[in-house]
Amino acid sequence: MTKAFTMQYIDDLAIITFDLSGEKVNILKRDVMDDLERILLELERKADSVKGVVIYSAKKTNFIAGADLAEIENIHDETGGTELARQGQSVLNKLAALPFPVVAAINGSCLGGGTELALACRYRVITDEPQSFIALPEVNLGIIPGFGGTQRLPRLIGIPQALKMITTGARVYPKKALRMGLVDEVVPVEHLLNSAKRMIRQPQTGKHRKVFGSVFRNPFLFLEKIPIGRSMIFDKAKKAVRQHTGRHYPAPLAAIEAIEYGYSHGMKNGLEREALLLGRMAVTDVSKKLIGVFRLQEKFSNIDRTPAAYINNICLLGAGVMGAGIATLAAERGLSVRIINRSARRIGQALRSLAAHVGRKKKKLAVTASEAEWIQSRVTYDTEIRGVGGTDIVLEVIAEQMDAKKSIFAEIDKAVSEETLILSNTSSLSISEMAEDVLNPQRVAGLHFFNPVDKMQLVEVVKGEQTSDATVDSLMAFSRRLGKIPVEVKDRPGFLVNRLLLPYMNEAAFLLEEGVQVETVDKAMISFGMPMGAFALMDLVGIDIAAHVGENLYRGLGERLKPSLVLEAMRNIDRFGKKSGKGFYLYDKKKGRIADPDLNTILAHLISGKKSINTRGINERLFLPMINEASFCLEEGVVSTPEAVDIAMIFGAGFPPFKGGLLRYADTLGADRIVSELQKLAESYGERFIPARLLADQAASGDSFYTTQTGDN
Repeated sequence: MTKAFTMQYIDDLAIITFDLSGEKVNILKRDVMDDLERILLELERKADSVKGVVIYSAKKTNFIAGADLAEIENIHDETGGTELARQGQSVLNKLAALPFPVVAAINGSCLGGGTELALACRYRVITDEPQSFIALPEVNLGIIPGFGGTQRLPRLIGIPQALKMITTGARVYPKKALRMGLVDEVVPVEHLLNSAKRMIRQPQTGKHRKVFGSVFRNPFLFLEKIPIGRSMIFDKAKKAVRQHTGRHYPAPLAAIEAIEYGYSHGMKNGLEREALLLGRMAVTDVSKKLIGVFRLQEKFSNIDRTPAAYINNICLLGAGVMGAGIATLAAERGLSVRIINRSARRIGQALRSLAAHVGRKKKKLAVTASEAEWIQSRVTYDTEIRGVGGTDIVLEVIAEQMDAKKSIFAEIDKAVSEETLILSNTSSLSISEMAEDVLNPQRVAGLHFFNPVDKMQLVEVVKGEQTSDATVDSLMAFSRRLGKIPVEVKDRPGFLVNRLLLPYMNEAAFLLEEGVQVETVDKAMISFGMPMGAFALMDLVGIDIAAHVGENLYRGLGERLKPSLVLEAMRNIDRFGKKSGKGFYLYDKKKGRIADPDLNTILAHLISGKKSINTRGINERLFLPMINEASFCLEEGVVSTPEAVDIAMIFGAGFPPFKGGLLRYADTLGADRIVSELQKLAESYGERFIPARLLADQAASGDSFYTTQTGDN
């Protein structure tokens, strides 16, 4: 048996320490749960002499990271999953039934099964450290809380708040947790154990329940007390989940079912329903795919941060939306940031954007007032390039014009030290060309963030022809330090994500030329699982930007990526998308995005007529070119593995995680079918559908992306 828990007695208190040997974080494996049960049985025997128990972690930044993911991965039948949940519930029920107070002393991350363990305690105290938070993220893995979370959480903080936590997997930070009644006290880390002990000796029972019990603080309280009110709350939650997930993710609805059943049939029956539903969810294809995506995320996040340890300050050339977003992110992560822009008005906008972002976090209690002030104080600004000699990184975020970028690189090269990394946030232009006039081009690279910076997790680290490995290593580590998922890409037109998105968006425009309605295409994409339709995406990105990137790719890659005439036509009449109030859709401040009844008339000179096409046909037209282009990228060594394609498309383009990634999805279709369909499309539409050699080879050999070893050409 693994001995993960140790217990010592201090007078009449028992202190349980959780420290899983050989692991960075504590996780609840079967043998760990057995060890916890051993401790609990000992406490039951000493019930007369023990006044209370404190459970805390010896890990510095982690309380408990949840259950063992490998055990979930290895569930292949519903019965096995149900039994695993029952075993966990049995142990935590013993914890909850102890005849004296138990306090969970939480420092750092408290996730999944760790949160369920804390919920089984009578009290919870958490530190005010930035890394401390509580969450039940199981739905993000396609499962539900299975150790009692769906039953204990709503009874502690109320149904609406519990539904939100469980169906979204959202993190709750200390101050908000206190306000919700999720914890009983927030303390500095040095007071954690003493506060937990004091809570036992001087209990303030009902403290959090008073917060929850106030109708003023919880207007839904009266609804929760009557069956018809609860029914209204659950119906509203189900509707919201269906709208948000498009019915592609069954776990959030299963979690709602478990909560609702527990309220209708009592906690004991609710726990049994929770266990049954956990078993049912754990064997779904969606869960297996989401766990695969989580493993991918772990792989690309497991990067040594040491090479970035020397990076303490960053200079941003440009104060537009991207510049402001990157400045905010860097300041939040503790870097000193300098914004340089010749327009004082633009600098003012960037600073207001930073203040608004920090203000929202303060309102959500994710940061304190002093922390918010400290973040803003890290940002300085200037209208001239000066005072940057000791800067570790200079990153340009100006307009996509090669001459302007080369000019500013040459200017920066004279102003900074020889060690300063000179970077571009370009989305499609050549890093190698930008570096031509820089004295030491080995320190020039691309660091391509995606918009909005605070939400999009991907960063493309672009290696130019002369970029050194040391520079790439530093930027991969630096990206992780910023909390991003970095993917190294070769300096080819469009890099990776934009190169794959362009055929997708371009094909949507070709369908419009053929007379297929904008709404028809976008509904098919939403049905497929994309976060938004192809035309809505172009409006969000900016049609002018999409057209510009398309032109760059056409020049660099030839006829296969020849752009539709639609994008140029839209740009010529100043329909740039959401930012201009009109694009493929119209944008109203009150109504939001609405269909444009005049669009077909405006583009009448390009539209050949009305065409009817089913959802499958639309999917093939948009996604097969994307898969084909990914094959070309692997052939050219833009990235070296299908995993890199999949992680980039999920976290940089919103490809549906429940499908496992673009090339996982391709493997489910099979190379045979893909090549056959591409050949048919090539006969009808020409060169842009001719299959890549890699796909043709797979079709001939029966291989797939995840069984074929690809390398650089």
